[in-house]
Amino acid sequence: MKKILKENLIIRNSFKLPFLGGEIWSEELDGLNIYTDVVIDKFLRDMVTIRKPSSPTLIAIHLNETLVEERLVNIIVTELKKADNSIQKVVFVGLNRTSQKLMKSSIEIVGVSFAYAFSNDYENAKEWLVNKQR
Repeated sequence: MKKILKENLIIRNSFKLPFLGGEIWSEELDGLNIYTDVVIDKFLRDMVTIRKPSSPTLIAIHLNETLVEERLVNIIVTELKKADNSIQKVVFVGLNRTSQKLMKSSIEIVGVSFAYAFSNDYENAKEWLVNKQR
């Protein structure tokens, strides 16, 4: 991952996305490079919206080109666990194998009731989310 200056980061807004008759929350944490503090701050602010009863229960967390290490994984999983009742499915997009293993391990330790998957293709991730089978 090529390091970029913090002041050159583009922090994209997360949003609701209608897709194939369903609605997905698209959590945009991609392209934030090595700046874990920025990722955590944005994710915690977005969790306020994710916890609302009117928010989609299907979540795509886009982490491509963002450093995902144990500290970030633990915060993401812990916060998702707190919202467990309002989440049906989560797909993590853009994680490398090491980050996937960290995420899976943390999810298994914490224990969540929602289904989850990993994908490197955003379109496939959205299709998995709206698929009716868990």
